[in-house]
Amino acid sequence: MEIHYFYRREYDSFFYNIELVAWLEETEISRQGNKRLSFTQLERLRIFLSKDNESYHNHLIKHEFAENSCMGHYAHTRKELFEAMKKNLLFPIDSRNYERFRKVAIALYHKQPLVDFSKFKGKQTYSIHQIIGD
Repeated sequence: MEIHYFYRREYDSFFYNIELVAWLEETEISRQGNKRLSFTQLERLRIFLSKDNESYHNHLIKHEFAENSCMGHYAHTRKELFEAMKKNLLFPIDSRNYERFRKVAIALYHKQPLVDFSKFKGKQTYSIHQIIGD
């Protein structure tokens, strides 16, 4: 068993945009009795955070993880997996840096302020027009 780690980090002066994915490689026997590789997703973490919360407050975290995941990949060779990840702009990374990126990304998320609902009390100053139909 081997774990393959991938990351995507888009550089922007206004946002943090990070995605991390870990795939578990296992050997399986196909219906025809052939020995081949199988890849199961252990974790996918996507974080999008605005750096300046005063002018633009927008945050997203999506974190899927499981030790007994049912999320598989169609690839049956390492080459196929790496090509598929490259198409999605995800690049290989070692386990040490993967775990370091994950720790930093989650720490950044925890530092973000939640929506302050008290800012929205009072009378609505705008109107919403809704068109029902086709």
